Amino acid sequence: MRGLKIAGLVILSLILFIALIAFGLAFSLNRTVLNPDFVTGEGDRLEIAPIASEAMSQMLHAAFSEEALDSLTETITTLEPQLKNELNTIVYYVYEYLHGEREEPELANLLGLTLLSSDFISAVIDTMDGPQLATIIWEEFGEEIAQGFSLPEDAFPHLVTGLGELLTDLKPWVKEQVEYVAGPIGDYLAGEVESFSVTITLQPLIDGLRGVLLGVFLDFPPDELEGLPPEELEQAFDVFWAEFTGEILPTTFQIDETVIGKDAPLQIASFTSEAETVVRQIREYVGYVRLAYILSIVVSVLLIAGIVLIYRNVKGSTRTLGIVFLASGLVVLAVALIGKNLGAEQMLRAMVAMPPQLQSWASQVLVDLLAPLQWLGIGFIAGGIALLVASFVYKPSRTTD
Repeated sequence: MRGLKIAGLVILSLILFIALIAFGLAFSLNRTVLNPDFVTGEGDRLEIAPIASEAMSQMLHAAFSEEALDSLTETITTLEPQLKNELNTIVYYVYEYLHGEREEPELANLLGLTLLSSDFISAVIDTMDGPQLATIIWEEFGEEIAQGFSLPEDAFPHLVTGLGELLTDLKPWVKEQVEYVAGPIGDYLAGEVESFSVTITLQPLIDGLRGVLLGVFLDFPPDELEGLPPEELEQAFDVFWAEFTGEILPTTFQIDETVIGKDAPLQIASFTSEAETVVRQIREYVGYVRLAYILSIVVSVLLIAGIVLIYRNVKGSTRTLGIVFLASGLVVLAVALIGKNLGAEQMLRAMVAMPPQLQSWASQVLVDLLAPLQWLGIGFIAGGIALLVASFVYKPSRTTD
């Protein structure tokens, strides 16, 4: 009989040891990667602007000046909170599906409500600074404009300033056009229509640009027209303007499937389809983890009760449970510490070519990811020591034990 009792205690203790370790792993996953608050919190700590700035300085250094790259960085910095809000919305939406609160992921519809929505595009437009955007445009098309109107170099700074003021004034008009075309474009990208065509007038832009160019032309006329009265200068400008608008600026602009790209809906559909397949597979794994989490709790409680029932005394029960909790706590803590040290080393090797900001962020994510497991291991150890101490300190009475 005593042999059966010992064998039962050994088996139950071993299973409890395994169940506690399984609980620790499931608990850690449930508090981190399966928790949208954890994911969004880690994402909010990532500073996108410095990383984007370094990437742009490497990829676009030859195309844009340092001033233009600084302007783009400032725009991204201003837009970063709005971008993170949209990404957080996507995260919570996807996690609702992973946790069974939604029947289908519907990622295409999700993109239309967030990153491809007219509200987000309008927010992007709001972040664009007119003078900064004018500087970028001037670097791309300034030489062509200056040659088209034979402007001297002294006129360039004034023209850039005028363009910046014009772009700032045109922001409301641009937002109206975006809202006007967003619906048809969204329906086309979502695959709801096979083709579309939207025509917008460019007259406000043309009128404003003419005013800016005329003002600069009158103040800084070409050398061959120096000294002419304003009336004759304006007549000469009209000749330049007619040639410029005839070659470059149409009065209307038509947006249809050829502008967006006939393959765009197929590419988006393919991307969202593949992403939904991955999300569905992840949902299955999430179900397994959540089931393991619940089962590990139930099994642990039953095993603890079984050990107590076999002993039927406080001293023996606390001693055995203390050993099991202490052993499982040491294993859980060791896993957390080894994962933190080895994982950080391997991560830094893999990210050696990445920006320092991204490396630092990833290292902190690893620490935060293993923190629940580490603290749970410490908790198990503390609980095990407390139980062992209780087993030695406890003095059974004659009527109980």
